[in-house]
Amino acid sequence: MSKSKTIKRILIARTDKIGDLVLSVPSFYMIRKMYPSVKLGVLVRNYNYGIVKNLPYIDEVIKIDDYDEKDLIQKIKAFQADAFVALFSNTFVAKLARKSGAAIRVGPYSKISSFFAYNRGLRQKRSASIKNEAAYNLDLVRSLDPKRFDDCYEVNTSIFYEDSHAKVAQHFLKENDISGKILIVHPFMGGSAKNITDDQYVALQQKIIEKFPGISIIITCAKPDEARALAMQKKLNHPKVFVFANEGSLLNLAALIDQGNVYIGSSTGPTHIAGSLGKKIIALYPAKASQSPTRWGVFGDQVDVDYVIPDKEHPQENYRNPFFESYGEAQQQEFLDFLTKKW
Repeated sequence: MSKSKTIKRILIARTDKIGDLVLSVPSFYMIRKMYPSVKLGVLVRNYNYGIVKNLPYIDEVIKIDDYDEKDLIQKIKAFQADAFVALFSNTFVAKLARKSGAAIRVGPYSKISSFFAYNRGLRQKRSASIKNEAAYNLDLVRSLDPKRFDDCYEVNTSIFYEDSHAKVAQHFLKENDISGKILIVHPFMGGSAKNITDDQYVALQQKIIEKFPGISIIITCAKPDEARALAMQKKLNHPKVFVFANEGSLLNLAALIDQGNVYIGSSTGPTHIAGSLGKKIIALYPAKASQSPTRWGVFGDQVDVDYVIPDKEHPQENYRNPFFESYGEAQQQEFLDFLTKKW
């Protein structure tokens, strides 16, 4: 009997940012489809807990921030995994893989520690950025059992929120008397790729208001960015521009994004959430391979996304500058043209 047929417990590690986690959802789904009866657990950061907890096919979610290293290792050992799958690996995750006791340990061969941690590792050279992050993740899952993977293959990117999250979104809309067409704009990100400035977002929204009178714009953000969002709202000085600063579950933001007709954002977690919810998206991305839509774009067979890529014909772009030097009126017009198509 092959090892793959004796797998009863699988533990997956994806312990980095929100967007990375959302691009791992297809891998979680595929493991469940390949192994319908296994106990399936996931290691995540606290801020991603809600997304994974609400996936109906996940049995256990372990928040690594809740434990010191010694207790976390004991928690992982107690899971008694037959297979440990690291979709993201660093020295710490590699150590967890080794300590898990799993007979099968899957992960990307990259840093030296990975060669000692994984006995079914893959050399992926993700830095070449020739495919989407989600596809790289799925390649790792396939190494568990290539034939079973190919037989079962299905792309599923769906995430789920609860009634409590929907009520938060509905209360916000009702409280602000928001109805009709809604544009969600998420201007903020953690700095993993280039963005445009707050003033450029203001100018873009002003043009949108002029071209599409009567629509409502909701500027969404995390609580730490609320002051910047409110400053944008003040500059726009329009009665149908609102700010939603999320300080609760990430799924509250997901529920509000789901109420919008179109979403605008950069290469950041909420953009991938919008993709998982099947929303119409206009996304701002760099052309640089390691930050491009090819590597970090919205993933899925049915996604409705158009990309504004300011530096696609600007090889001199300075990537040390967090803002696009090549963004101008032409890119602003691209946003407007894409929005016209999506309405």
